[in-house]
Amino acid sequence: MSNKLVLTGLAAALTMSVVSALTLSEANPIQQTTTSKTNQSISETVNTPSSEHLKSSTTPPANASESKQTVDAIKVGDNQSPNAQQKDEAAIAEIHAHEKNGRPAATLYVDNIPVATFLGPEDSAKAETTKVATVKSTPNEEVNNSQDPVWRATAVAAKINQFHRDGMKADTIRVIWDKERQSYVIQANKDHLLEMSKLTILPKTTQDMGDDALKITNLLRRQLGDAKPLTGIPGRSQPVATAPAYQISGEASWYGPGFHGNYTASGEVYNQNALTAAHKTLPFGTRVRVTNLYNGQSVVVRINDRGPFTAGRVIDLSQGAAQVIGVTSSGVAPVRVDILQ
Repeated sequence: MSNKLVLTGLAAALTMSVVSALTLSEANPIQQTTTSKTNQSISETVNTPSSEHLKSSTTPPANASESKQTVDAIKVGDNQSPNAQQKDEAAIAEIHAHEKNGRPAATLYVDNIPVATFLGPEDSAKAETTKVATVKSTPNEEVNNSQDPVWRATAVAAKINQFHRDGMKADTIRVIWDKERQSYVIQANKDHLLEMSKLTILPKTTQDMGDDALKITNLLRRQLGDAKPLTGIPGRSQPVATAPAYQISGEASWYGPGFHGNYTASGEVYNQNALTAAHKTLPFGTRVRVTNLYNGQSVVVRINDRGPFTAGRVIDLSQGAAQVIGVTSSGVAPVRVDILQ
């Protein structure tokens, strides 16, 4: 009986051991699996960024584009003049392309006053209207452009605008006679501005290159700073005095009050106060110098009528011309007439 109890106890103990072992064996894989999954989860949590983190690290900020545009705008502004608007407002010279006597021309305006006109060659076809700001040329084109009135006027306008922006004093503008170049040159602060020629003239030309140069210079001095006008050109070439073609002597008379306002033989209306005269044969428009041999006074008159038809008289003066040489009181006077042209 006691042996049976002992065996029963051993069997029970053995059964408990087996059950325990099985329980532990089944539990370990579950624990290992759980541990493995937990470790994997932890690893993923550490190594894999969250969707929010991923979005914030790969997507640029909302204002990134605006920031880039701001940088680009600053760069563009750097390439341009920082005072571009002020410079536009400071531009005082501009050009106007047109035609003059069938030739292309461009007139330079300074503060809305025409100062100089640039002419194209006589064989040029037509003028083109071109803005100063859009004129461009390549080195190969510059040779041809030197004959283009718009191109030449543009170059001078650019210089004037630059001088004006730099605050140059108007009294530094002057004109000289350049002996080497045999031409009149207008300078600003001793820098070359423009050179007179048959293709560079005063808008209302005087037909004298020196007079045109002086008038253009004084216009620039006035428009750029109200400087006092110049009265002469240093070193100006003096025209060679030419002897009269021939001389005649005789008596001069005068006429006026009864003929004033009538038509002369040349077809123009007679003005008794103008410096004109009548001659029998000299061509109309001929200029002569009449000298009163009593007092030595002289006057240059233009022939625009025929006469006098009284024997011994060689010329009939207008009342205005007669007053200059003192003939009105005496009526007639011995004179010498020098035919100039």
